Amino acid sequence: MARPGVNKAVVRQARDALLAREQRPSIEAIRAELGHTGSKSTIQRFLKELATEEPHPPEVSLSQELLTFINSLAQRLGSEAQQAVAADRARLERQQHAYQHQREVDQARQDELQKNSEHLLCELKALREQNRQLIESLQQSESDRQRLLAHGQYQQQLLEDRATQLQSLEEQSTHAREGLHHFREQTKQQRQEEVSRFETELLQLRQELRAQQEQLLVKQDELSYVYRDLERLSAEHVTRAQELRTRAHELEHQVNRYQLLESRLQTVQADAATLQLQLSVMQEKARHCVLDRRQDLRNLRNMARQLAQLERLLLIQQRGNLNSTP
Repeated sequence: MARPGVNKAVVRQARDALLAREQRPSIEAIRAELGHTGSKSTIQRFLKELATEEPHPPEVSLSQELLTFINSLAQRLGSEAQQAVAADRARLERQQHAYQHQREVDQARQDELQKNSEHLLCELKALREQNRQLIESLQQSESDRQRLLAHGQYQQQLLEDRATQLQSLEEQSTHAREGLHHFREQTKQQRQEEVSRFETELLQLRQELRAQQEQLLVKQDELSYVYRDLERLSAEHVTRAQELRTRAHELEHQVNRYQLLESRLQTVQADAATLQLQLSVMQEKARHCVLDRRQDLRNLRNMARQLAQLERLLLIQQRGNLNSTP
């Protein structure tokens, strides 16, 4: 049974169109021309009837053949044009999406670079502030070193004065012993007659010697105070040296960090070079300060040894005075 819309006239038109295109009007070709509608048996039956009714192939006019060919060509061109437009539209949409995606990526990258630049600028400002603080700290340390050096010179001068006084006391004691010995030699024959006067003078000499001993004790106490001050100054020097070493390590750490920032910030190479030069100068100053502290410590040790020698000399002097007393 034929499908609705498929009849002999429709089959005839499809056959004529195929013949106009110089194609063989087979059952499959006619069915495709009809849009794949109708059964093959129906189309075959209509073809047989048409062949019986028209024993000779129908004559198709040239204008009709051209019209049919033009219509078919127009349909094909329209279809290809629609396909090309669809392909171009899809390609444009893909390009637009890719461009939009690339624009978003570039914008995100630009934002990230902006953030990194701001962060690096903040770190650079912080480093400059730290460098300024380190410079101020080094200047303060230098002033402290000058003050301690002046104090050490004052203590050295004081020790020299004490040594001069001790030498004067030793000379006085020597002169007193020499005078006593000379007096004994001169009064050896007159001892019996001048015993009372001799005892009086001897008592005075003992009193003077006792006064000299008391003065020596006072001087020894003063030297003990000076020695304690020197120990305290030595401890302060050690503390200062440790602080300087700590600051030197911090400064070296800051230099390494600054060099890392220098490789990342090419736009601030001039400032980085200036800061690097300043940091090198500060390192040299710190090294000189450490060397000065070491020299101060050696000077303090020498002063301590001198004090110990002075104490031994005082002890020997006291023992000699006690032994020389009759």
